[in-house]
Amino acid sequence: MSPGSGVDRISFLPINVIETILMGIPLRDAVRTSILSHMWRHRWKNIPQIVFDEKSFPLSECRTGSDFEKKMVKSIDQVLFHHHVQIHKFTLVTYVKSPSDIDRWILFLSRNGIKELTLAIWWNYVFYKLPSCLFSCKEITRLKLRNCIISLPEWFTGFSNLTVLNLQYVDITEENLQLFISSSSHLEELVLEGIYGCPQLRICSQTLVRFSVDACFDELYLESVPILTTASISLWEDSCMEAPIYGAECNLIKVLGRLPSLVRLELIYPTLETLVRGDVPVRLPMTTQLKHIAIGINFEAMKQILSALCVFRSSPFLKVLNIKVFLDKDAAGEYEQDFWKVQDLHGSFDCLQLMEVKNFTGTKSELRFIECVLANAPILERVKIYLETNLKIKPNTAVGVLSELLKLRRLARAEVLVAS
Repeated sequence: MSPGSGVDRISFLPINVIETILMGIPLRDAVRTSILSHMWRHRWKNIPQIVFDEKSFPLSECRTGSDFEKKMVKSIDQVLFHHHVQIHKFTLVTYVKSPSDIDRWILFLSRNGIKELTLAIWWNYVFYKLPSCLFSCKEITRLKLRNCIISLPEWFTGFSNLTVLNLQYVDITEENLQLFISSSSHLEELVLEGIYGCPQLRICSQTLVRFSVDACFDELYLESVPILTTASISLWEDSCMEAPIYGAECNLIKVLGRLPSLVRLELIYPTLETLVRGDVPVRLPMTTQLKHIAIGINFEAMKQILSALCVFRSSPFLKVLNIKVFLDKDAAGEYEQDFWKVQDLHGSFDCLQLMEVKNFTGTKSELRFIECVLANAPILERVKIYLETNLKIKPNTAVGVLSELLKLRRLARAEVLVAS
């Protein structure tokens, strides 16, 4: 009520404004707004999205873990079973250790038109097995699961409305994961992180636009993803890639060779090391539409260099190149004499406008690569080079590196910036 006006502005806010406010604050605060006025009383029971996480139910406010679990179970039961409208979006980040309670909540949601579900179970070294009722949620559009066991029931025919699938540290078989992906006929975004029980993975999706993987696979094959535009790939060092099931092609081609619409690519170290086992092609089988590449490279490893050059040669429309240098001499390979002089990069950097290099250590191979880019990038506008942190404590080395970069700067048409 404004001073002297006699008008209660809080009580007469439009209902849609009240519900927008309630959806933007933690659940426990939304419940407390019931005391503001008659119009706000129990209004939280009409919001279509519910979030149970550390903000809405802080663990620090409970004396013991068992006390926290009892209170959280009771609170979730009360919220779900006294809600007045369908819950379209439900997020549960929980330490609750009772599978039967979580099963009960998922069953309730599956019968009430859930569209967006985030389920993150924080159990130490134990996975929560999802109940089969989850896979009957035909209206679900976004699904994020963490620390779960996924076993698809025989009657599962896919989530026809699913557009976003995010799986983190889940246990699922190869057959189930491939079925999950291929049967989601409107899937646009796929995130895989820490996948267990699935040594190989072949992805076929005619609708997939964004793909991110951070996991260990013996074999990864992006067989048919014709409209994929963005990919972030991080394959762990213990990925094998040595016993192919999906043919004897080079791993680099299996992962990157059939992506005609790809515009943005991130290859996180040590992905190149994982992909380079076997012969490295000069070019990928088809020209990409890549305009932005971010890549982690060990410039002392011959095959990593060859793989990176293969990608660059296949990306004639590249505009932005971000490189992060990793120095691992244990992974080094022998360079042939005049290696950089014989590399044909004609046309590879014709569209390049900006290059950024981080963790630059000043090795001969790093310097020669930059020299090659400068010589083959006619419209390059700017090169930013960030020196590796340890160079600060090696003044003699730093002086030598800066001296070499100064020589390149004098030859370059582009602006060359060096920072520590």
